[in-house]
Amino acid sequence: MAINGGGDNLYSDCVVALDADTGKLKWYFQFTPHDDFDYDSVQVPVIANINWMGQPRKVMMWANRNGIFYVLDRSTGKFLQGKPFVKVTWTKGLDEAGRPMRISGSEPSAEGTVIYPSPSGGTNWWSPSFSPRTGLFYVSAWEGVHAAFTKTDGEFEEGKRYTGGTPQNSRPGGRGPQVIKHNDEDGYGVVRALDPQTGEKKWEFKMIDVTSSGILTTASDLLFTGGREGYFQALDARTGKLLWKTNAGGDIAMGPMTYQVNGKQYVVFAAGSSLFSYALP
Repeated sequence: MAINGGGDNLYSDCVVALDADTGKLKWYFQFTPHDDFDYDSVQVPVIANINWMGQPRKVMMWANRNGIFYVLDRSTGKFLQGKPFVKVTWTKGLDEAGRPMRISGSEPSAEGTVIYPSPSGGTNWWSPSFSPRTGLFYVSAWEGVHAAFTKTDGEFEEGKRYTGGTPQNSRPGGRGPQVIKHNDEDGYGVVRALDPQTGEKKWEFKMIDVTSSGILTTASDLLFTGGREGYFQALDARTGKLLWKTNAGGDIAMGPMTYQVNGKQYVVFAAGSSLFSYALP
């Protein structure tokens, strides 16, 4: 967090492209300059070749912890498109270069400033997915999760932990069987299908609790994912309709996998301390 620092704080909250032969920096893009909210960019980027404005383009798609979904040209780092995919209150939008336009008064304060999303983010480290068949990007999101960010005075000492403030989250992060039913105002988990061309939501699948599960999409237009409630489910990747689910009895906090043995396809995932494998008919 950059509470007491100045400037953009490069290269925090950035994606960087390096020449694999020399290590030389080719380009970078910073999602959250002067980050006051711990929105470090630990999310999984997805690269794809898509039709962009009538022309083929090599892109990188990134649902960022700061609550905004980005599409970048992965050859140059040029900003192509960016829109919130969850409730965002720290910026009123992005300028033509993709730089956030901060909202006045959205800084941490002594009394606590409520900001959406919380430090846990609109999403986090769990894997999203892109289907070239549907043309949609899928992300496990935390909708409505917020925090009161406080700013505290303190002296910086080299080699010691320094935060400059603390956030109070509306929903707990972490893992384990701590499923608690809150009001929707506290936040909830949701799978959202986004159109990379516009950033608009095409459909969503809502959960009771927040989720740390990754997403798998297949060539048969299926989407597999789980959640902290212990359910593992298959959705229609085009519509979001629930097709099948099972209760695995533990937190599902990983990306599902699929593989084939002797002509039969399997889907495997972990829940709690157990590994599950299902064969597709």
